Amino acid sequence: MAKKVLLINGYFRQERSEIGKNVSSSHSPPLGIGYIGTYLRDHAGCTVELLDPVPQGLNVDTILRKVSGSDIVGISCYTDIRFQCLDLARMVKTHKPSCLVVVGGPHVYHLDQLFLEQSDYIDIIVRGEGEETMCEIVSDRPFPDISGITYKAGGKIARNPDRPFFQDIEALYIDYSLMPDVTLYGGDIEAPIDLKALRTAYLIESRGCAFKCSYCANDHWRRTWRATSAKKIVDKMEALVSDFGIEYFRFYDDLFTLNKPRVIEFCDEIKRRGLKINFRVLIRAGTDIEILKALKSAGCESVGFGIESGSDRVLQRIHKGITRSQILETLKACRETGLWSVASFIVSLPDETYDDFKDTLSLVGYPDTFMVNALMLFPYTPFYNELKANGEISDDIWFDRKYPNRVFYTKEHFPSASFYSDEIRWLMICLLYYSHIRNPIALLKSHGIFGGTLRFIKALLDIPFKGRLDRLYHRLLSGANS
Repeated sequence: MAKKVLLINGYFRQERSEIGKNVSSSHSPPLGIGYIGTYLRDHAGCTVELLDPVPQGLNVDTILRKVSGSDIVGISCYTDIRFQCLDLARMVKTHKPSCLVVVGGPHVYHLDQLFLEQSDYIDIIVRGEGEETMCEIVSDRPFPDISGITYKAGGKIARNPDRPFFQDIEALYIDYSLMPDVTLYGGDIEAPIDLKALRTAYLIESRGCAFKCSYCANDHWRRTWRATSAKKIVDKMEALVSDFGIEYFRFYDDLFTLNKPRVIEFCDEIKRRGLKINFRVLIRAGTDIEILKALKSAGCESVGFGIESGSDRVLQRIHKGITRSQILETLKACRETGLWSVASFIVSLPDETYDDFKDTLSLVGYPDTFMVNALMLFPYTPFYNELKANGEISDDIWFDRKYPNRVFYTKEHFPSASFYSDEIRWLMICLLYYSHIRNPIALLKSHGIFGGTLRFIKALLDIPFKGRLDRLYHRLLSGANS
């Protein structure tokens, strides 16, 4: 009888972070288990079901009823939901002890042995890419012969050699009929308002990144990059348009535009087929304007990229590999080509001062919209290793529930940090309000006339009259570094 595999996004309950945002709010489908589930169905001869509990509105009882009929349960684990994953594994194993509980995802890549030491309810940790590894687990291959897993054997923890990267990336795809209904996720929340309502699909068509930002959690790719061919990407897009009525694609590749000839071929292929779609990709400061023009001509309406800081000193400190002048040039090129620019900023970067923040604040108004976050720590990034070497952090933090779900680099927890949590909140608000005032046209395009006008008025009223923010603003202008 074919095995029954249940793959669950480990984010199964709403929670708040100390900076005030929902933890891992589900604005996109669980793509990782989507690729794995499709591969298992095609190659392991098993039945597969995927769950994304929060957007699907599934409570614990419903999840456990589905566990009852499953032989293997896989849980995807990310840093900010690590406690949820541990809790979910406990509930699954307690409910059905005979079920094999497998946990994978970026958070457990380096912490595999610690996770098994901390939990009596997890049988196997999958390290790295999961498609082939899960296929061998489902096919009952002996555990000692499966590369890329850490597991319990005879009361001890065994760690097998790493699995080489999956080479036939052309063979990987998501069957959206396995996924939760795409309408549960809505559209691209950072897009202009007229694109937000479009029926949206999410894709990852390359894996890895060639750069080495010190805070980034993608170090498990070891600076490699593999990509689907341009023709294959457009084949998938065309099928999703035909089968699911998709109108807008958001690519979650870490760097879609790394290979210029591939991008140009991709754009030409869309135009050759007469495919009328909209899409968004991630680029990098310094991207060739020829690439931007090609993207726009093929239906790309929006590009996102990480600015993080407006300070050259901080950009160099985090090994971002870009400069302030490149950022400004790329933002200007986006505007000239008619691409909606979505930037990301990070507050509380290593050694950041108020003067550095003023450099970041001065960039607000150039992007059409942006996301801003505090610096969140991930295990075994270069910056995490630096803090660990200095005695400011240890791996125990990931299992100590007195720490928040998201471990931010704040002065409450780390002496070397520049800002406390409440300061970070106000710095983030400062960026938001000044962007509203400096770029009101983009605000209206993003939120509509009514919503944009309300946000603009609120920004005007709050900046001069909200006492704490006003004091912070004057502190910024004075260049205080305390």
